[in-house]
Amino acid sequence: MTQKKETLRIRNFLLAAFFAGLTAVGGIMSIPMWPVPFTMQSFFVLMSGLFLGPKFGPLSQVIYIMTGLAGAPVFAGGAGGLHHVFAPSFGFLVAYIPVSWVAGMLASFIKPAQDKPASLYIKYLLTCLAATVLLYAIGLPAFYLNMRYVLNTPLSLTRVFQLSLIPFIIPDFLKAVVAAGLAYRTISTLRDAGLLPEQTQ
Repeated sequence: MTQKKETLRIRNFLLAAFFAGLTAVGGIMSIPMWPVPFTMQSFFVLMSGLFLGPKFGPLSQVIYIMTGLAGAPVFAGGAGGLHHVFAPSFGFLVAYIPVSWVAGMLASFIKPAQDKPASLYIKYLLTCLAATVLLYAIGLPAFYLNMRYVLNTPLSLTRVFQLSLIPFIIPDFLKAVVAAGLAYRTISTLRDAGLLPEQTQ
């Protein structure tokens, strides 16, 4: 039994590392925009929570952020380094940890075997949208404070929304739609096959 638990623990840590890598790939898949680039990272953040749950999903994002701060080129556009704590978008990066946790925690209450298909998909979609709202709830104030006190470039709230919210609303909604669809189609099968952490609350 002890050996089995150790095997599962190693598997879960490897999965967390794998999703950290996917988040890094999402950063490379970026469109340079100032001051907040467009990337696919938030998609993989949602996926980490949905697939790994509220423990190992956030862990994957801790691994990702620490790897980038250590200097590995895993942030948007292949950047890395400790100086990124002063970047306007760093608040969004930090938000990946609680976003993954919320996605995983809410998903843990979803019971695929008990829901009708349409209801199951809607629950996954609402989970993704709630986590995305949290991303903005953390990232936008951090962006505002960074521009004002770090870059010494005060912005109005309207300008903050123009730079770091409005351009991303539709893409982030589409990411949520796709992430929910993948969760709906695959999570039960993967968990039954023992390829994902056990569902916990």
